[in-house]
Amino acid sequence: KTHGIVAEFRERQAKDDKAQPTTIQRHAMDAQSAAMTVAQFREEMHFPIVPQADTPEFRTVCVGHAAPGLEDVQTALVTFINTYKAGEDPTAAVNALAAALQAQAPLAEATARSVSLEYFYNHHKPWRKAAIGAVLALLLLLARWILRLKVFGYLAGVAVLWVILEQVLGFTLRTIILGHAPVTNTYEVILWIGLVALVCGVIGQAFNRKAYYLVTGLVASLISLLFAQLVPLSSQTNAIPAVLRSNYWLIIHVMTICASYGAFLLSAVLGHAFLVRDVLLRRKPDPEARLVVQIYRTMQVGLILLIAGTILGGVWAAESWGRFWGWDPKETWSLIAIVVYFVMLHARYCGWIKDFGLAVASIIGFMSIVWCFYGVNYVMATGLHSYGFGTGGEVWVGVWGGIEIIFVAICFLMARMAKEPPTRGDEPSAQQATPAPTT
Repeated sequence: KTHGIVAEFRERQAKDDKAQPTTIQRHAMDAQSAAMTVAQFREEMHFPIVPQADTPEFRTVCVGHAAPGLEDVQTALVTFINTYKAGEDPTAAVNALAAALQAQAPLAEATARSVSLEYFYNHHKPWRKAAIGAVLALLLLLARWILRLKVFGYLAGVAVLWVILEQVLGFTLRTIILGHAPVTNTYEVILWIGLVALVCGVIGQAFNRKAYYLVTGLVASLISLLFAQLVPLSSQTNAIPAVLRSNYWLIIHVMTICASYGAFLLSAVLGHAFLVRDVLLRRKPDPEARLVVQIYRTMQVGLILLIAGTILGGVWAAESWGRFWGWDPKETWSLIAIVVYFVMLHARYCGWIKDFGLAVASIIGFMSIVWCFYGVNYVMATGLHSYGFGTGGEVWVGVWGGIEIIFVAICFLMARMAKEPPTRGDEPSAQQATPAPTT
């Protein structure tokens, strides 16, 4: 079955050299490659695993044969295979094989450091720790709200700092390992969006202690962390396409425009908080922590970043492709997203939409951002921005979109019901409406 799936993609690739494998096809190719490696090991075939100091090519070795000068590697390999087959602890045999391989071509200091950092990154799991910290911080904030004890607020602050430090550590390690800004695939961008949302929340909370910035920032960051960990997105530290090999533009364009997505995510979470509190629960608004003002401010920040990132992207396009603007799908949808948020903010400024309308607009606006970032890459999959294409998570995004539409519809109906006057049957009778005379 695996061979058939891979063959289907190869046929499609033969007709279109720009064809991209689907999620199933990509997994099938990975499984086929792993199966071939296992078969080589079990059948004692040649392994091209021995490095050379003066060339990037690898020499082969197996149980029954070794290239000249690889006798020590062959002996260590045989020992490892026998240990593995016997079901014994292979640690010593693995270390001996690694030492024999390194003796053939010692690792450069920079390479050895990069390998050590990647090993630490894979075992430390900073994103998992950040997710745990976000859950802990939310629970501590809940305890602070219920019990009214300041100590829980201080502990929540420590947990938030831990979450930020873990994410900064993760990005720092990926930057050192990869040698470029870690915003070159969907996995990295989603994590970056979550970190920006949390940082924006912390900054906003510093200016208004009674605001909801911090709580919603934690929720936004947790959503990003869970999505990146649970949805089958590639987190591999692979090489990047040539068009992205510019740290300068990766930092000032890609990180800027993706930072705008983080601000818009925060505004959308604030919009959800408004609809839940003011519409579904019908709580009385707090004049010192008006959610609608927080939504408006975060949307403004996001729009500024989106405009700056789009303009910088045009400059990069002029440098790479010889034109500032070409109505590429990615460029077009960035412009559409800018127009969408301009219209929503202008409508609020002019009084065309009220508090409820702005909260709904923050959710609808973020759906346009999701299409700009995700839909163009995974659904349309056309244009010069081919380096952004990929597979994975389409069903999850579709489910999210459906849930959002249902949620907004329910809130709209409840808001309408709250404004409707009572029907004749619900009106109080004259006897009930007139107070009894006092004696």
